[in-house]
Amino acid sequence: MTIERIIVGATGDDAAARSAARRLLDEGHEIVFVGGHQTPEHLGRTAVAEDAVRILVDTAADVTALGRIAAVCAELGAPDITVEHLV
Repeated sequence: MTIERIIVGATGDDAAARSAARRLLDEGHEIVFVGGHQTPEHLGRTAVAEDAVRILVDTAADVTALGRIAAVCAELGAPDITVEHLV
């Protein structure tokens, strides 16, 4: 299994993100948990700064947030960071 550095956060409440972060940590991934009530800009900048390969985010029904996060990553020169909705 490849160990990935993953950013986990939320644009609203972070209960689901906390649970996902714990599960991924238990699976052996390197997790950077940023908590809840984050802006798409903050999540994208954090992913680039932390050299993450993936962002998992609970967007609290904000469907435009995933696209904005991906756009921020691309603007900062990291278009290869995968942005996924937390399920």
